[in-house]
Amino acid sequence: MRQRVLTGVAGGAFIAAVTYFGGTLYDFVYFGIICIGIYELSKAFFNNGFDYGAVVNYMFAIALFIEKTTKYQHFFDFFLFMYISLNFLIFVFNKKTDIKKISEIVFIGCYVVFFMYHMMLMNGSVYVWLVYIIAFGSDTFAYFTGRFFGRHKLYPEVSPNKTIEGAIGGVIGSTLLSLIYFNYLSINKYIYIIIFSVSASVFSMAGDLAASKIKREHRIKDFGYMLPGHGGILDRFDSVLFVAPVVYYFVRHFL
Repeated sequence: MRQRVLTGVAGGAFIAAVTYFGGTLYDFVYFGIICIGIYELSKAFFNNGFDYGAVVNYMFAIALFIEKTTKYQHFFDFFLFMYISLNFLIFVFNKKTDIKKISEIVFIGCYVVFFMYHMMLMNGSVYVWLVYIIAFGSDTFAYFTGRFFGRHKLYPEVSPNKTIEGAIGGVIGSTLLSLIYFNYLSINKYIYIIIFSVSASVFSMAGDLAASKIKREHRIKDFGYMLPGHGGILDRFDSVLFVAPVVYYFVRHFL
């Protein structure tokens, strides 16, 4: 537990500093997180972090990084088309590649590259802090509520320790934190904010459960060992992956 807390504090301080300063450093850090996530998930799926399926997703990540940080902005649709087309070409011309393999490659591209790309899109925005508030707030409140009041299992086949009471506590706690932050920003669209916060918290828990299901299906405890006491990058950012798009599209379309 001591190691987990120390890693969490140090890692949280680093990510907070990177987010505060923003700029190119922020983009590089999240590009690195994406690449590590591809490596970890490719190890789980293909038993090789540099399998050709992983390489395709590294290329996708590089393309989106270029799109975000250079004059080639607004090329996302083109890069997405090229990514999908490349996967189809691999399926057609590589005799060893079947539908299952292509599905796993695209799954990694969507789950890690596309979802986390939304963190890069929010570089420099005051709303990026909402991702951390909701993702880590949901996790923290769910843990303590479940520990003290948990009685009914939420999804024991995937995550035996999670409870319905913990999930409710996570939603309520993260929603309160979100309301406090929006109040700090002098935004008072309370109905929208509550609907958004509850939905984002549910997505946060879905991200956690998705990661747990992947690990259970592939019989692994953690995605990696980079973060002592936590596991791999995906073990710590599984909720962020799901929350980031929710925050980005809410801000873009409803604020």
